[in-house]
Amino acid sequence: MKILDLTLTISGKIPTFPGSPKPNFIQWENLKDDGYNLELLFLSSHTGTHLDAPYHFLENGSKIHEISLTRLVREAVLIMSRKKANQSITKSDIQKFEKKCG
Repeated sequence: MKILDLTLTISGKIPTFPGSPKPNFIQWENLKDDGYNLELLFLSSHTGTHLDAPYHFLENGSKIHEISLTRLVREAVLIMSRKKANQSITKSDIQKFEKKCG
């Protein structure tokens, strides 16, 4: 099975959850003065590609370590949809594709 990595690269330009700060990379140590480079990364836990465990919003929901990776790796379906940059694919788009292509 071919695996396609859909994760976004973390940068100051990554989309963030409304109200969350943009990621900030803080130079902590540097090669010239300290002999090595070290950056601190400041970001919200909802920044970037991530999975919210059901426990995040359900009192008795599964915690992230209780979710098997086998639940997260699946066969993919390629859906052709013409959208402009930053336009979302909607449920209706998927339903139209299913009706047309099965």
